Amino acid sequence: MSNSDQSDLRQEIKLTNIEQLYQIKDESGQPIAYEEADGRQLFNHYRHNLTNYDQVLDNIRAEQGYLTGRQEKKASVAAAEQVLEKYRDEHIKVIKDSQKKGNLLKTIMQKAGVGTASAVVTFLDSCSEKIKEVSKLENSQRTLQTWNDTYRVQRELVKKLLIDEGVSPDTISKVNKIYSTRSVNKAVELGSKLFNLEKSEILILVKSAIRYTKL
Repeated sequence: MSNSDQSDLRQEIKLTNIEQLYQIKDESGQPIAYEEADGRQLFNHYRHNLTNYDQVLDNIRAEQGYLTGRQEKKASVAAAEQVLEKYRDEHIKVIKDSQKKGNLLKTIMQKAGVGTASAVVTFLDSCSEKIKEVSKLENSQRTLQTWNDTYRVQRELVKKLLIDEGVSPDTISKVNKIYSTRSVNKAVELGSKLFNLEKSEILILVKSAIRYTKL
């Protein structure tokens, strides 16, 4: 390798297996817990497994037939620099992510009117319960809407049936009056008049149909 090639040696070292940044292995390829690896194990893992360090040195040996200590040192330094730069980038990501989360937490605390993270948790729990209640109300509303649609369809079908069956206009008018009432109480009052019955008698008649209204 020429002198100019030697000066470019550090430029040849590249990261090749960055996914192994936290998957530490010893010299035999056995995994080591990240928090238990010592400095030497980390350094050896990074230069041998994360970079093309070994390949670059093999190329030098193949080209010039030997490897100098200076060349090996340059390659080691270059590998360390590559890994440190990657660690820097990872740390910057962590810092920025922490800042974003901190700002988000601060915003939530301000909107919730609380001063601690634990108070935010309590606030969010209460919001969760309120959301569940809203969901129940929405389900009830959808059920009510379905009932209303069913009722309107049935009403129109009954009207059509009365006409087709030749029911007298007076009876049809009474049926329309029943359908036109907008409350249970008014329907009961109308029933009393139409059938000439006491309210208590009408209530006995329609008792099974009344589920929610208190009379």
